[in-house]
Amino acid sequence: MSLTTLHPVGTSGPDVAAERAHRKLALAVVLRLFAEKGYEFGFNGHITVRDPGPDETFWANPLGVPWAHTRVSDLVRLDRDGNIVEGFRDTSIAGFHSQFKFHSAREDAVAVVHAHSPYGFAWSALGRTLPVYNHDGALLSGLVAVRDSFDVPAADALGDTARVVVQRSHGFVTVGSSLEEAAFYFVAAERAAHTAVTVESIGGADELDPASIEKWALTAAGARAQFENDFLRIVAQSPDIED
Repeated sequence: MSLTTLHPVGTSGPDVAAERAHRKLALAVVLRLFAEKGYEFGFNGHITVRDPGPDETFWANPLGVPWAHTRVSDLVRLDRDGNIVEGFRDTSIAGFHSQFKFHSAREDAVAVVHAHSPYGFAWSALGRTLPVYNHDGALLSGLVAVRDSFDVPAADALGDTARVVVQRSHGFVTVGSSLEEAAFYFVAAERAAHTAVTVESIGGADELDPASIEKWALTAAGARAQFENDFLRIVAQSPDIED
């Protein structure tokens, strides 16, 4: 793995196998990072990524394996109905139906991330978008939508441009054209929620002027680049991750 170059996004021709291997490694990396950050809560939450092959299948974290110890070989492949077509654990993954709705909502929703993170779940009880109180929060400017209830179709909640969905009382869902992108949106959203809860608990503050935050908004490439250090660190400290 290059220490200076991001893995290219591409799924055509003979590179399908290499892209599949990278997506599976990225999934294991994200699971371990999220465990490190305290985002794992029981067996709640799923992180899924579309397989680059011709069949409509998806890689997911299995039940019964702690996120902090998930290896590439532990991952399971699901069909669109959530049935395991590769892997040897449960016959289906609870909650995949909700993930699939986001995958189906947009072509660029290659990766879908949902975890029961502490501040994301707390903030989502308000059913509000994330306020921009500082420039870290500005990274998500223009990328956040609110899903007021599960009666709102995932595609309608996501719209054409959102990358982060605040689900009322049910935390965040993030999407991206890569797992690295979607994972960094989730980390940024959790950080923004932490800031919002803290600022509003001490009396609140004015949000930043929209004109001053526009330049901070993440692009897909920017989100992937922001995630690279964590990716490399987790791989370097986890000699068993590719087993």
